[in-house]
Amino acid sequence: MPTIKQVLDLAQSQIGTTEYPPNSNDVIYNTAYYGHEVSGSSYPWCCVFVWWCFSQFEPCLVKKTASCQELAQWFKDNGKWGSTPHPGDVVFFKFNTNSRWTNHVGLVKEVLDGGAKIITIEGNTSVTSDDNGGAVMERTRTSNIVGYGRPAYSEDVPEEPDDYEHGVDVSENQGKIDWVRVKAAGISFACMRSTKKNGSIDRTFADNLDACIDLGIDYSCYKYAYAKTHDEARREADNVINTINAIKMPIWYDMEDKSLETLGKDTIEGIALSFIGECKEAGYDVGIYCNKNWYDNYISDYLKSRYSFWVARYGKNTGYLDEKYKPTGRNVIAWQYTSKGRVDGINGDVDLDVLY
Repeated sequence: MPTIKQVLDLAQSQIGTTEYPPNSNDVIYNTAYYGHEVSGSSYPWCCVFVWWCFSQFEPCLVKKTASCQELAQWFKDNGKWGSTPHPGDVVFFKFNTNSRWTNHVGLVKEVLDGGAKIITIEGNTSVTSDDNGGAVMERTRTSNIVGYGRPAYSEDVPEEPDDYEHGVDVSENQGKIDWVRVKAAGISFACMRSTKKNGSIDRTFADNLDACIDLGIDYSCYKYAYAKTHDEARREADNVINTINAIKMPIWYDMEDKSLETLGKDTIEGIALSFIGECKEAGYDVGIYCNKNWYDNYISDYLKSRYSFWVARYGKNTGYLDEKYKPTGRNVIAWQYTSKGRVDGINGDVDLDVLY
């Protein structure tokens, strides 16, 4: 199974390849795809070029097709579709040349400006045109993007230690989840958003909880903290308690909102203790989720000494676990290592976690 680097290195090596004669669509990629030499404008080759880059490795990680629409739909049908770019993704475009929902495709080489700009390698393009450009070229793209397909690469990062338990945290942003496929992908625990800022229940909470119970996936829930007073923290806790309705599970208080940072460690500690105390009185175990900046700078030593912590630290946020970014500290028991993960059964990006 190829790595991202292997596929992108191969694609990079093809830059400058052109049709011969010009405007003929005669290229080695079409010859390989159709099994014989072809010519004529009926054989545009942007999708065939993407297929060819993967077909040079075993197994081929994409569907064999010359249709951008068919390839995009294949990624969607297999839960490998998203809106956030990663190096190695197959990127789909819609230009104004016709009414099709996608009509051009390439490979993401590099992601810049937080995803607002991508560097691509594309076939059947040129510096100045998009459809039938006649060459393999590196392009810079900022618009006309429909979405991204994620092949199941052999990862380019160090192998994850075998002793980790792997999990996801999810909300209604992930839509309907196929938890059977998620479990088969190696996910053993899930943390689900309980309530939103206004106190309403996350629309997918009940379905996600039922599925985890039925399938034997360990489960917990989280509440993102907006409270700035002790009373507000207790009301947030009461909303969570009423939502989970006596089903015993760990509760994580997600403390990382910028609006709370000016309160200072002492006030933040008091808010956390008010939430935790209300939940504990109702019989629930509570931990604190936060990012590493919060753990280092806004969480008191007292909280660190008394409660379990789930710490987010993404590093380059590539979608994969990179051991060098693993957070450590007193009572840190879990790590959210990316917000751009992909899991079979979940469409688009999802937060990925491990338990120590």
